[in-house]
Amino acid sequence: MLEQYAETAYRGKQDAKFRDEIATDERDSMYCRYQSKQAIFPRGDVFGHCFDNSQRLEYKLNISGAANQHRSILTQNESQLELPLASNPVSFIDTLTFAWGVFHISILFLLIAFPITSFFLGDIAEAFDSYTVLLSVWFFSKILNWVIWPYFRSNFKLAVIFDRKTGVVKIPKSDAKSFAYLSFEEFNAHYKATHNPKSGFPHRGLTLLHYKEEQRYDVAYNNEIACSFQHWELLQNFMDVTQPLADIPQFEYYREFDKTTAEFDKANGRPKYFWYRVDKSFLKEMSKADDELRKEFNDEEQLDNLLMGKPIKKLTPPEIFKLPWKYADNIKPESEIKFGKTLWQKLTSFLMVDL
Repeated sequence: MLEQYAETAYRGKQDAKFRDEIATDERDSMYCRYQSKQAIFPRGDVFGHCFDNSQRLEYKLNISGAANQHRSILTQNESQLELPLASNPVSFIDTLTFAWGVFHISILFLLIAFPITSFFLGDIAEAFDSYTVLLSVWFFSKILNWVIWPYFRSNFKLAVIFDRKTGVVKIPKSDAKSFAYLSFEEFNAHYKATHNPKSGFPHRGLTLLHYKEEQRYDVAYNNEIACSFQHWELLQNFMDVTQPLADIPQFEYYREFDKTTAEFDKANGRPKYFWYRVDKSFLKEMSKADDELRKEFNDEEQLDNLLMGKPIKKLTPPEIFKLPWKYADNIKPESEIKFGKTLWQKLTSFLMVDL
């Protein structure tokens, strides 16, 4: 059933006041004061598509069924056109979740590495004792995940939610118990750079910051600014009801519920559930096309243009990004769609905590 857009739905345009009247020094948050003064990503297309390396993971999450599970938990099934995304830690719950994940991964690493090291050094007793202690800590972490985490999921807001139907961005407040509801039009994407102690080169990203409120959505990637441009383009595409959704694995679920996209798919003869049916080898063709397009971008030059407020080079993407099914050979019948984890995915899910 198609969702009906609200009058408040975002239609690809922003009132100039939301860029001209950005609150800076009057904000309470030092971080927001700083970010509000950073360069602003322009609205509109730059790459002309939203397919980046993250779509490989989104494809796997779709096929395993994990994407649907996460979506239903984080959005609580309020609307079929809500996109939940994880932001850099803002609230205490965010920080706790991140720290728990890092701690659990560290225990898994030590569970393998430390006993093996002790064994090869000849201290069998030490290896056994280390294994026993680490296994106990891992087991305790898993028990907490099974018993306590369902409470957190039902009582705390764990993701920023972009609602295409209403044009609203729902951002967890500092206590993570409720949302702040703000129009997507009122946000600006500011340049963000964080220190990377390993390489010395900064992680570059963006802060989607409200023009006056202390509400934000943060992401950071590698040293290339191209990833930030593509993610900003993805957010704009998902929220703009005048345009069909980008044809990427991450948006496959939403296509049949979105009026603009459903009409586009019908008019162009797109196979239903294409990204659930196409062979994973097709992802290589998409990635190759993205790599070729990035060569035209000149990351360093476009970063300078962004920081100095100069025009950003706009690229012309090949048709494979708009009509990918026309370039795919191996599309299985709709009746053969199967969701489920592989044996390896089941093993890793068992070893990890589900946050």
